[in-house]
Amino acid sequence: MTDDVMQAVMTTWVAKGLPARLDVAATAKLLGFAESDIQILMAVGKLTPLGDPAPNAPKWFAAVEMIRLAADKDWLHKATKEISKYWRLKRGRRVILLDAKASFGPAPASNQTSCSERSEQSRKLL
Repeated sequence: MTDDVMQAVMTTWVAKGLPARLDVAATAKLLGFAESDIQILMAVGKLTPLGDPAPNAPKWFAAVEMIRLAADKDWLHKATKEISKYWRLKRGRRVILLDAKASFGPAPASNQTSCSERSEQSRKLL
């Protein structure tokens, strides 16, 4: 980063009163994404949490880096495309799954009598 960019990032950071580390909710709000999108961005390598957290551990992000990314139009464009691509593929998988279920058709009617039908038949015989 150049000194001018770093100075602008630091000024923004101080003006917003942000802590050094941001949780997922604050990161999503700062970047303009939904909280669920942050996990997608981490999976495709667009965001990297601080440290080496376990998969189920809380994730923290550097505020200075998130401010820089929020100001980077190219990064925002690529991240938005990745989110769109994820949901498009997920919808596609769902449609394929629904089509596969529909191709089997409805379950065939059973020729077996139910317990209540058998009980009624036995009452008629008595």
